[in-house]
Amino acid sequence: MRKNRKIPKKMSVVATNTMRFGAIIVFLFVMVILNFLASSSCTQLMKIKGDKERELSRLDEERMRESTRWEEMKTPDKVEIALLRHGLAMRLPRPDQNIRMRADGTPYPGQPSLARARQRSSAAMTARVTTTKPTFSSQSRRRRPR
Repeated sequence: MRKNRKIPKKMSVVATNTMRFGAIIVFLFVMVILNFLASSSCTQLMKIKGDKERELSRLDEERMRESTRWEEMKTPDKVEIALLRHGLAMRLPRPDQNIRMRADGTPYPGQPSLARARQRSSAAMTARVTTTKPTFSSQSRRRRPR
């Protein structure tokens, strides 16, 4: 059997101080690593944020360019050119041809364009009677078999 050896007090104090010093060094080392990881993570987040801000500004500029282009295409001259290019002979309505409508689908009363529309529709509905007899060509006079 071994004998119980007494550890001198000087040795236990050194060991205790060494353990404390070692724990402090390990703690500082862990803190430095965590600080480095946090800094790296923040740097990456800042880079991603900068990329997103640049993309947002690029998309905003593109939206403004397209909006301006669309507004230019909506001018009466450009609309007419586009219609002619596609073979459509259309013109914008004159102010006296516009009829303002209510939300329920009925027109507002007292509009000059409404009166003109009523006159046109009543004139188109009247039938014209002709007294002339139709003429037939020689081929259409053939007798039909009975």
